[in-house]
Amino acid sequence: MAADVALSQALAYARDLRNLYEVTRAREQEVERARDKLRAAYQQSLTYAVDLKKTHRKLQSSILQSLLGLANALEAKDEYTRGHSERVATLARRLALAAGLGARESVTIAHSGLLHDLGKIAVPERILRKAGPLTDEEWQVMRRHPITGAQIVAPLEFFADGALIVRHHHERQDGSGYPDGLAGETIPMGSRIVAIADVYDALTSDRPYRRALDHRAAHERMAAEADHTLDGRLLTIFFDRVIDAAPGPSARD
Repeated sequence: MAADVALSQALAYARDLRNLYEVTRAREQEVERARDKLRAAYQQSLTYAVDLKKTHRKLQSSILQSLLGLANALEAKDEYTRGHSERVATLARRLALAAGLGARESVTIAHSGLLHDLGKIAVPERILRKAGPLTDEEWQVMRRHPITGAQIVAPLEFFADGALIVRHHHERQDGSGYPDGLAGETIPMGSRIVAIADVYDALTSDRPYRRALDHRAAHERMAAEADHTLDGRLLTIFFDRVIDAAPGPSARD
């Protein structure tokens, strides 16, 4: 009799254990299915995020191209500055590469060269085309163009370094530049590079107030400014390895 009771209890325990196992297994399978769904949702979210990032970048690149077109259109109105930013960008990219900067950074510097005068869109044409010296008030207006240009490109998140280059391309080594009076190494490298390309092209191009200088005269004028207004080391590289070197790729490549 006792043996029958023990056997009955053992069978009952076995059934309970089996039921518990089946319930536990069913829950594990539910958890696994839930995990699979979460993994699939996560992968889908990653795909959406990548697609969204690509779309966002394409949109910002389109905006950048529109700004480049605007800069060209602004220059095209003036026979003296037509093509100036394109030449500055090409020289700046070549100088950046010659100075040992990477390809991506050099492209950013080239794009900054293309956009360095974009802020002049806010400067009245009577000031831009004035044949004589500017008054103090007119200089105050002109000296705001780096800030205006930086503000225009600032919303482009991927072009943050470019916005700094645009803002500071008129700073000078001795701190006499504008808009912030930066000096020496505190001036972004890209700004120092664009400044050299900008000054060289300005000196070797006709302007309303003077005729263009030849290469030799421009070299002498800029060499006199080494480590005073322009970066001396970069100037040496510019005249030794950029101006006399074979033409490099276009700034837009």
